[in-house]
Amino acid sequence: MKQDNTNPLDLENKLYSVEEFGLAIRNKYGGDDYISDVMLGEMFLAKYPMYSCNIKKPKNHISNKSCGCC
Repeated sequence: MKQDNTNPLDLENKLYSVEEFGLAIRNKYGGDDYISDVMLGEMFLAKYPMYSCNIKKPKNHISNKSCGCC
C-alpha cells in the first residue's frame, strides 16, 4: 500500500488558526481536556514546525525560516 507523506496528519488542505489547528489535532488524536486548543496547537507546532505552513499568518508576520512557506 502506498502512503501519502505530503499530509501525514491527514487534515484538510486549508489554513487554520492556531485554535482550529489544536482542535483538529485533538479530534484526530485526542488530548487532555485541561489543555486548551490554542496550547495544544502551539505545543504541536513547537515540536513539528513544518506544520506552521498550515497556520494563518498575521499581516505583520516575520518569517523565522523554519519552514518553506514563509
